[in-house]
Amino acid sequence: MIITTKTGDHGSTSLYTGERVEKDDLRIELNGEMDELNALLGLCKAQSGQQEPFESLQRQLTDVMTIVASNGKAEEDTLQALQQSVDKMEAHIAEVGRHRHFTFLLPGRSVADATLHLARAKARTCERRFVTLNRQMSFPEEIRIYLNRLSDYLFSLILDKV
Repeated sequence: MIITTKTGDHGSTSLYTGERVEKDDLRIELNGEMDELNALLGLCKAQSGQQEPFESLQRQLTDVMTIVASNGKAEEDTLQALQQSVDKMEAHIAEVGRHRHFTFLLPGRSVADATLHLARAKARTCERRFVTLNRQMSFPEEIRIYLNRLSDYLFSLILDKV
């Protein structure tokens, strides 16, 4: 298996479409932020000892990254799956909200709690980077909604543990 192609040695990389772009292109920047979020979700999974919901979120995030690297082109079934995920997240958020008083929580009750807070904060960064990118290129609104709801969902997982 070849790990390095050396094609990026001069500061460019390829999108999923094959298009070459600079490594600081907004699509690459957003995908880099989402890659970090994916890694944090993996850490949440490891810290909690639970596959779900973290593995599903990682798969969804990978789908979003593919859409970004494809200049917004997405299969309809992928967008429908993201919408279904948003619906599930909203149901969980509503359920937790019925039982908890929303307040600012200081991270660090445990390593797992702090890791989940990091993932939530990174999800907000991803959302901000997406808003910037979406001003320049048109992406399906399901992406914006998914990224917005994801940070709320991660916060609800934190509240669920309080």
